[in-house]
Amino acid sequence: MSGLGKIVSNFKSTFAKRTQPGARPGTIVVDPKAPPPRMHVATYGPDGVDEKDVETVEQLRGSLKDGRVTWVNVDGLGDAQVIKQLGELFSLHPLVMEDIVHVHQRAKVEEFDQHLYVVVRMMSGDGNLQSEQVSLILGEGFVLTLQERVGDCLDPVRQRIRSGGGLIRKSKADYLAYAIIDAVLDGYFPVLERYSERLDELENELITRPGHNVITRIHRMRSELYMLRKSVWPHREAVNALLRDSTPFISSGTRIFLRDCYDHAIQLIDIVETSREMCSDLRDFHFTQVSMRQNEVMKVLTIMATIFIPLGFVAGVYGMNFDSDVSPWNMPELKWVWGYPFALGLMGTMAFSMVGFFWYRGWLGHRPNWLARRMSVAEKNN
Repeated sequence: MSGLGKIVSNFKSTFAKRTQPGARPGTIVVDPKAPPPRMHVATYGPDGVDEKDVETVEQLRGSLKDGRVTWVNVDGLGDAQVIKQLGELFSLHPLVMEDIVHVHQRAKVEEFDQHLYVVVRMMSGDGNLQSEQVSLILGEGFVLTLQERVGDCLDPVRQRIRSGGGLIRKSKADYLAYAIIDAVLDGYFPVLERYSERLDELENELITRPGHNVITRIHRMRSELYMLRKSVWPHREAVNALLRDSTPFISSGTRIFLRDCYDHAIQLIDIVETSREMCSDLRDFHFTQVSMRQNEVMKVLTIMATIFIPLGFVAGVYGMNFDSDVSPWNMPELKWVWGYPFALGLMGTMAFSMVGFFWYRGWLGHRPNWLARRMSVAEKNN
């Protein structure tokens, strides 16, 4: 399978809808290939942080403490029973639990009575682009995040919690939700920087040594950037909803920081659009190069054909061999001792004259500077 085929296959499997059409709302159907859940809980406050891995949902009950912020992170969505138990523990709406396991959601924000549900898409990969849904549930004193796979871009947030740097240990759960959203959006920048580098390499390759597979690589990169665009654009609307809508789960102080997320979303959209336009320009440049090479070949062939047309005419005339003693229209050159050299000289003169004319017009390469200046002056005088 080609590289482009692999990418399309990855995204098809990522966004596949597993429920049957017309299924009851709130139906939980997990992906049989999804990894089993791995849960990690961090409870922190100004005085410190407690972290541990848990194996069952029941072990999380003791971690929810008043006055402290609890962050429960779940990697893997392969167990429907665990998802249901988490829904009961955190009083999640059935539609939220359905959206958690159906990982084809776009970035969005939905408010419920007891929690705020936010979906963001995390992008990773270098040469093999992968999109992952991150479901974030913000409630009173807790943040619950559920991811498709193990591994994410949230280590800087965890490090800030452990070190106590910044405002995160002094703030409430809504600030943690902001920090997670901001880290996910920041994770797009390294991916897009790598694409910018690859675009620069493609541009240099097109100029110096264009190959047959360049257009395939350009098309592949354009498809990947299209997928990035589909993933980035909804974040703008989602973050704007957090800024615009009045909700008790987001304080006014945190909304100020969310403006930075909105700016990042706008920057990402601009970078993606610029990269896609550059891809289109490179594709047009490649087609222009191919067309110019074809025109050069056609020009050479046309010049060769034009030179040999009069030569063929002369050779055809003297190849008729009309020789008659009674006809006044015979060819006297046929019995002339210099007839053959005369015919060759005539053809050579015609050929060199046409080559000189083509060179004078600049059709056989660049004219000398002195000739170009003389022709320019002559054209002005005329």
